[in-house]
Amino acid sequence: MSELVEHPPVPQLLQEKLKDYPEILADLQDALNGVSRSPGMSKTRLTDEFEKAIWSLEDGLSHFMAEAASELRAAEASGDSALVAKAEAKWKLMANCRRSVPRCLDELGAFFGR
Repeated sequence: MSELVEHPPVPQLLQEKLKDYPEILADLQDALNGVSRSPGMSKTRLTDEFEKAIWSLEDGLSHFMAEAASELRAAEASGDSALVAKAEAKWKLMANCRRSVPRCLDELGAFFGR
């Protein structure tokens, strides 16, 4: 009989902030699908998985922040003020989400029984 394996969901705070970016939420969830818990998992392993979840979110959000910065540079080069405003708003949102990861630790910790 196979063990029940669960993967943490993207924390609610990030789901709310990124509601207009379902593709980013899907990518973050894909990253978190590489992290799991299962019945009988040792505390050490749960701690390792908890840390992997944090790194997955931080790495993913850093990637999206870098992408948004590239989009902003391209928009600035185009001279299109509407495009610049949109790209700047996205970059600020990604930076805000990246800084919000510590606020997600309680939710992630609860998932891993911490």
